[in-house]
Amino acid sequence: GPPMGWPELERDLIAILDHVLANYRTDPRRQYLTGYSYGGFGTWYLASRYPQRFAAIVPVVGYGHPVLMEPIAAAKIPIWCFAGGRDEAVKAKHFYAGFNELEALGHDGFRFTIEADMGHDVWTRVYAGNDVYDWLLSQRKG
Repeated sequence: GPPMGWPELERDLIAILDHVLANYRTDPRRQYLTGYSYGGFGTWYLASRYPQRFAAIVPVVGYGHPVLMEPIAAAKIPIWCFAGGRDEAVKAKHFYAGFNELEALGHDGFRFTIEADMGHDVWTRVYAGNDVYDWLLSQRKG
């Protein structure tokens, strides 16, 4: 990931999304955000910075820090988060502080799936099936 963290790439990533929206046939009400590992952490970060933009987020083996949750909860962004039960790099126990903060802020529109038999490679299962894509396509802003 970027040495100084996600703020280092934030403007570039949003500019790419703006370019796609302006130049391709898209539905602006269906902007989704997902990422794996460090990208999962970036998913939480960008959702917290642009909460009105995203119809749903899917962080995969990346947890959200409690300080990021207020704007996500206020926007009630639907979330489906994944962790690996055998992941030694990003342990499932670290996800709960952010989820507890979401609940304390009144946001109950999130799912947390722990793939108990998997390590850090949860993405191979998440992105290979249709469940996550069907769920994303059922989410839209407005």
